[in-house]
Amino acid sequence: MKKRKQHKPKPVNPISGLHAILKRFDNDEMKKPLRSDKTMDLSLAYRLALQTMMTGDSREEDWSVCVTSLNVGLVLCEMGIGREYEALFNEALLGAFKSKLRAQRTGSWRFDGDALNAIKHAFTVHEEQIKFATQEEVILALQTVRNRIDEGLVYEEGA
Repeated sequence: MKKRKQHKPKPVNPISGLHAILKRFDNDEMKKPLRSDKTMDLSLAYRLALQTMMTGDSREEDWSVCVTSLNVGLVLCEMGIGREYEALFNEALLGAFKSKLRAQRTGSWRFDGDALNAIKHAFTVHEEQIKFATQEEVILALQTVRNRIDEGLVYEEGA
């Protein structure tokens, strides 16, 4: 009897299905802004995570939700939706990165005062961004964030 090769599953790209979703909608639908219930869902997710970060009962997952939203906001700025706030998003992301370094040392996932102020302001801007962005732009921003993570284009300790 021949020995069978060990099964090695192929890696799955978490955003590979987005192109199928894009094809499902006609171009006119994707050019429309997000529905108000969808914008509320998005903002509620990161606002709840931020609230948890402020109360001190937070975990790395809460931090990650906040940072993902900040990165989407940054990409939307780069796409021209609120371009004048790009520096604000960078400042907020830098503050979030510093809090990650501190959490690795102390185990406490919290933002310091400067980071918290920048993040709150950035989230206010982000809520306006997603009111004006089309569905296609939001999906593209999410894809861009995912691609940057996959390519390793994130803050590092030496930065």
